[in-house]
Amino acid sequence: MEDFDKQNEGIEFKNRVSMNGNFRYRDFYDCKFINCKFTGTVFEKCLFEDCTFIECDLSLIKPEYCSFVDVKFKNCKAIGVNWAEAATPFRIDFYSCIINMSSFFGINLTKIIMTECVAKEVDFTEANLTKGNFEKTDFENSRFLQTNLTQSNFRNSINYAIDPECNLLKKTIFSLPEALSFLSELDIILD
Repeated sequence: MEDFDKQNEGIEFKNRVSMNGNFRYRDFYDCKFINCKFTGTVFEKCLFEDCTFIECDLSLIKPEYCSFVDVKFKNCKAIGVNWAEAATPFRIDFYSCIINMSSFFGINLTKIIMTECVAKEVDFTEANLTKGNFEKTDFENSRFLQTNLTQSNFRNSINYAIDPECNLLKKTIFSLPEALSFLSELDIILD
């Protein structure tokens, strides 16, 4: 695969493949990545601004000190990504993506959109998810600990285990019957 230019603006990249590649100091403005495969690739000190990834495989990428500003992922796989390695500013959204085994530890993700996703075994410890939209997402075995979920929307999401004693929940929206999972944290017997 040919290398990216240092500055990339308004370019549509299709069917690009970089397995375990390494890109440093690359800037992408208003670019689209369609059906690209970047599995295991290191992106070091790159900037992605107003970019969209569509049907891409970003599993095991390393976003080392990268900035993501208004970046959208649609129908992508981003499994095993430690997003905490990224730099600020950081503003990303996921639509119908698989982001299993990823980490957002300690990241400010205010107003993040993560809808119709599979987010199994994802770490949201100490993340700020204020006003996030998590509708119709599967959070099986994901970790919420000291997470700010103020005014977040979990309508029709499933398999979350959120302890109200260990997370900040103010005007957070949940749907029944999944919201009954909060009762599992109480020392009670349901009959």
